[in-house]
Amino acid sequence: MSTFFDEPVGPFVAANRSRAIAAGIDPYQYDAVTGGLASLREWPDAFARTAREHLAMAGRARLPRSAGDAYRDAALWFHFATVLPNPDLAAHERAAAASAGALRRSLALLAPDAEHVTGPDFTGILHRASPDAPLVLLVPGMNSGKAEFMPIAEALVARGLSVLAIDGPGQGELAVRSAWEPDYQRVVRQALDVVGAPPAGVGVIGLSMGGFLAAVAAHHEPRVRAVVTVSGPTALAWDELPPYVTETFVLRTGGEAAAREFARRVTAPDVPQPMRVLDGGLDVIPGVANGAELARRSGGEYVLIPEGGHLLENTRWTWLPETLDWLATRLSQNAALVVTRYVEAVANGDLDTITASFADDATWTYPGDLPLTGTWKGRDAIVGDFLGGAGRLFQPGGEPKVVLTNVIADGDRVVAEWTSRGTARNGRAYDNLCLGVFTVRDGRIASVREYTDTQHVERTLFAPE
Repeated sequence: MSTFFDEPVGPFVAANRSRAIAAGIDPYQYDAVTGGLASLREWPDAFARTAREHLAMAGRARLPRSAGDAYRDAALWFHFATVLPNPDLAAHERAAAASAGALRRSLALLAPDAEHVTGPDFTGILHRASPDAPLVLLVPGMNSGKAEFMPIAEALVARGLSVLAIDGPGQGELAVRSAWEPDYQRVVRQALDVVGAPPAGVGVIGLSMGGFLAAVAAHHEPRVRAVVTVSGPTALAWDELPPYVTETFVLRTGGEAAAREFARRVTAPDVPQPMRVLDGGLDVIPGVANGAELARRSGGEYVLIPEGGHLLENTRWTWLPETLDWLATRLSQNAALVVTRYVEAVANGDLDTITASFADDATWTYPGDLPLTGTWKGRDAIVGDFLGGAGRLFQPGGEPKVVLTNVIADGDRVVAEWTSRGTARNGRAYDNLCLGVFTVRDGRIASVREYTDTQHVERTLFAPE
């Protein structure tokens, strides 16, 4: 018998209020509906009943815009009817299907260019900002779904990114029809294959349990270029989890033994791509607010919002615009931005971004008659041998400080100018002006011809100690 449904209704209502509002539910209606609940057992019916009221409003609407808004609201209320571990799987399935249907009818009126795409293990909504725009996958968590994240999808499209919001096995529209899939790279691979995503511009945003799933997918899928996780677990201990989580696990995996095995496998792997990990300081779910370790292991950025709860919906203005900008910058195939991002990564010592900036078959030509002179072929040779070898010519702690001073772009050609100042191993001061002619292909650097004062390089870096 469920123990979660015997808990007081007030804390769950309060904990989910910002989540519902951020998704698009009217706060006053949320308060009115939840204020009439005497028990959590009444939640699914109350939310489904409210959803049907919005469907009726859509049917009475005089203008397509009003009908579209009403269908969108119906999709959200049906979706939030499913966020509890309701053992009435038939009722859950009806609400999930109704949410998906209302969402499609809403998008047909409000975003007619949105596409419904499916694969063996996913269903999703695709918004293309342009035919060749980078793509972001939105990965939901244990009781969320694509309907909940349309505001984030719209914000990404506004930044020039295409978005595919998906429900994978055991999620959203597919919650009752299938069980959770811990090897989520299979789902992401299917989605990218179906969409035909640009290989140089794919990002993933994972929310709650979706943060773990996004990390798994990125670890295995080389087409992913950047990752964001929000309130994602790094590891879980079954005996520490509250009934809300454990009962949801049992329902979505098919039984307690499978649920315990899934929880055991929730150990986020290292992520080789640029990564931003966000946690809320007020998140009370055990195992979730520990993203600092994942960020450290992966060399990513860690952002802690002290006043943020789970999913950070109560503090969205403090992190969401900046995070979407971070992602857009790392996925952009604009040649000037690609080169700017690379030089800034050199300045910040961001090896992951440096490596990801180059095509596998890139070349770098260095002038003069020095040990560094010549054409370095291949990303590994450029990063490990050429750039790494140049770095070893400086004293520890005296590595060059790089400052980008000018960028001029013409199509896929970019001319960048930067200064480089440091202390050579022999103690001499290195202060040089460098210029590079970059060619960018599919969002990555394909070739570089560098020009610099090679006599200064010889006098400082290669002079006897």
